[in-house]
Amino acid sequence: SADGQTREDRPHGGGRGGGGGGTPARGGGGDAGGGPEARQERTLEEEVERLLLGHRRAFEEIRAGETERRASMRRQALRKPFEVLEMAYQAALQIMMALLVPKIHPIVPHLSRVLMRRDYPAELALPSLAVFVSGLHAKLALDTANLWGMIPFRWVQPRPLRRELVHPLSPRGLELNLVGSLAGVCVGRAMVLVRQGLRLAAEALLGAEPPALIRWVAASALHLTASSILAPLIVGGLSASLRDAQFRGRPLLPTALGRLWRFLSLGVVRVAHAGSEAIGAGDLLSGYIAEVPYWAGAEDAQVPEDLLCPITGSVFVHPVSLHGMVFEEHAARRWVESTGRHPVLQGVWCHEAELQPARDVEALCRRLAAEHGWVLRSSHCSQ
Repeated sequence: SADGQTREDRPHGGGRGGGGGGTPARGGGGDAGGGPEARQERTLEEEVERLLLGHRRAFEEIRAGETERRASMRRQALRKPFEVLEMAYQAALQIMMALLVPKIHPIVPHLSRVLMRRDYPAELALPSLAVFVSGLHAKLALDTANLWGMIPFRWVQPRPLRRELVHPLSPRGLELNLVGSLAGVCVGRAMVLVRQGLRLAAEALLGAEPPALIRWVAASALHLTASSILAPLIVGGLSASLRDAQFRGRPLLPTALGRLWRFLSLGVVRVAHAGSEAIGAGDLLSGYIAEVPYWAGAEDAQVPEDLLCPITGSVFVHPVSLHGMVFEEHAARRWVESTGRHPVLQGVWCHEAELQPARDVEALCRRLAAEHGWVLRSSHCSQ
């Protein structure tokens, strides 16, 4: 990512930034002589500038015809959650599930009598539902206090600006509260099942129930470790889903479920691919593993800077246009999916649906490859 930003600081032609001016060829000295090679280089640079300038103009025409809603969406900052608070909430939900499921831990009634001066129920009919409902109420109160900068939230850094925070009573805020609570309860319940399975396995191996102290230490270590690892993952997924939902104008729940499905599918594919490689059957999953193409032999060639991807620094193989600027498809797609922002333009939100093939630039790169004898190869990368 740093390389993509740095490359834009160098002088280049109108393809990426939309301006004019020539671009020196990589490795060349920009000889002003009239030799055939110099004239050929200048002709190539002019053709590259013409193609990329065409993409810039096409984007300007599209932007001029956008609806006011999409235009205002790009002008304003998208709302985002306070991730520190969200991670603490996720960890608390998972710990509460560990203390209340499948039965109430003895420490809970004791804490209730000490802190709240009242007795806790001896048994909960639906502990998962109880944690979910109480979590919704508690999270709403915490979000409201955080929105108004009350103590201790104002002391926690880094924190988004107030105008960037999701209002807890807005539709997006209520959606985030609902989906976050649901995720925390489900993950906490899953870890309880893991704890119970490990306990049964230990009893089968030892032939007897482990001592209470060992059970307590093992359960505490399991839930604390799981919450510290899974809470940031959940919050990261919620933040990305919220950004995607705002950009697309869709509800948060189906957006989050879609991202979860892709995440689980990718995990299964990675495990299966590793196993298939071990048994020599890697071709069975080749369709699920992305191939990153590149031109072998183009590393030391004299190529106009505008034919190099600002992210990868390599000659385009499958270029795409994004907001009038051209990038390599796999690099731009991964960038936008992970950050939601433009790889070069500061403060510009993007979506993968905005990536458009730059077939004219691709044809030019393939013509250069044929002239110089470059070979198209690929390296494997998980999608």
